[in-house]
Amino acid sequence: MAPDLEMVQMGEAWGGMAIEGDRRRSSRRQAVSGTLSEATEQSIPRKRSNSIEVESSPPRRALRKRRGTPNGAGADPIEESMKPLTDEERQNWKGWAELESDPALFNFILREYGVEDVKVQEAFGLDDEMLAFLHRPVYGLIFLFRYHDEKDDIDDENTPNCPKHVWFANQTTNNACATIALLNIVMNVPEINLGEALGSFKETTRGLKPAYRGQRLSDNESIRNVHNSFARRMDMLDSDLCLQNNFEKWERSKKNTKRKKTTSSKRKKKDEDENGFHFIAYVPVDGVVWRLDGLQRQPINLGETGDDWIQVAIQHIRERIVGEDGVQFSLLSLCKSPIKAIRQQVAENMNLIMSLEKCLDDTVPDWKAFTSGEGRPQLNDLCDCVGLTPESIDMAKPPVSALGRLERARIDPSSLLSLHKDLLQDQAGLRGRYMEEAASIEQENEQAAKRKHDHTPVIHNSLRTLADAGVLKEIVQNVRGA
Repeated sequence: MAPDLEMVQMGEAWGGMAIEGDRRRSSRRQAVSGTLSEATEQSIPRKRSNSIEVESSPPRRALRKRRGTPNGAGADPIEESMKPLTDEERQNWKGWAELESDPALFNFILREYGVEDVKVQEAFGLDDEMLAFLHRPVYGLIFLFRYHDEKDDIDDENTPNCPKHVWFANQTTNNACATIALLNIVMNVPEINLGEALGSFKETTRGLKPAYRGQRLSDNESIRNVHNSFARRMDMLDSDLCLQNNFEKWERSKKNTKRKKTTSSKRKKKDEDENGFHFIAYVPVDGVVWRLDGLQRQPINLGETGDDWIQVAIQHIRERIVGEDGVQFSLLSLCKSPIKAIRQQVAENMNLIMSLEKCLDDTVPDWKAFTSGEGRPQLNDLCDCVGLTPESIDMAKPPVSALGRLERARIDPSSLLSLHKDLLQDQAGLRGRYMEEAASIEQENEQAAKRKHDHTPVIHNSLRTLADAGVLKEIVQNVRGA
């Protein structure tokens, strides 16, 4: 093995361990069912001037040309691939990078899109005990699995067309399945605040068919740039190379009308090598549970929601993983973020405390002497802590049950003091929960900022220095012998 090649492989391996962790990633290769491939080839539009044309062949994204060196020789491809990636290069790239099944990254992406009051959580199991940890309400589920086209029993030809009230987009480009799954959920939940950009995109694509809607999504620079926030140069090169290989394979298949049959064992081995991981979405819309798979031509009706729509989706997921090894999947949930609800509860609690203290001032002027010394937090401090305003606290309406408890306590000063103590304890607990959620968001933002930094060039340069010093081979031997 040449030193440079050995160095690159070690750098990629060490770099991946340092910054990626043990997460499943969406497929590097787009495994598309035959029906969708044919439909996409024949009906996906491309925007050119002010008219819509139909492609006769898949788009081909050209790889970057090598820069010439002063002596006219081609640049070292390894050195070129190890250069730090600039934001301008990332934004000018027309491809889509893989995304890992990581809630922190998904939450960051949703915030960048402008979506508010949602949170992506990982479900660590399919049993009721694990699902009980998910925040409620759950708006949708995102299922990551190894895609096997031959195992899908959905008949695209006989599947009903997408209903007008369901927003569904096909996947028309490689590696976009994570964003497709996210948007196929949030676009179908009326109570989610999509923000200006996604809200406008939803309106402009409302009347389109799923394939055209997916192509419009693929061409949207703003959506693509957010998706590619964590792309590294090697990710981009790998995606470009994969697309080029797929195009060349497609060209060969068109030329070779007679194809040799392969044995079932060889075909299975080939499928295992080529098929990667794929994201799909499950979401309830108007009393029906839908499976929204961008690689299927139409959404799939799984039946009525019943008492718990999640169980309907989980049953389908269990059926999907039958025959698999049981570990090659991941399940994420898109839930309502608790932080807004907690903030409202803090305001209601504070409003009730202030009303109770006015009552104490009227009935027991020296009531503070009978307390343990722990008073309510200062109004300004509370507002700064949880993002409230004095006006929002004044306008807050405590629950009817809490107001009834206050009315019953008015007749007895000791009951008022006891209620005051309980409300202060509730206030402390609510503030603690709010700070925990706020810290989680801050931690996710910090994690996302670190993930944006590509450590590959630094690792490569370090390994090159070791190689130039003549000690790399010895280190490799020591590592292998350990």
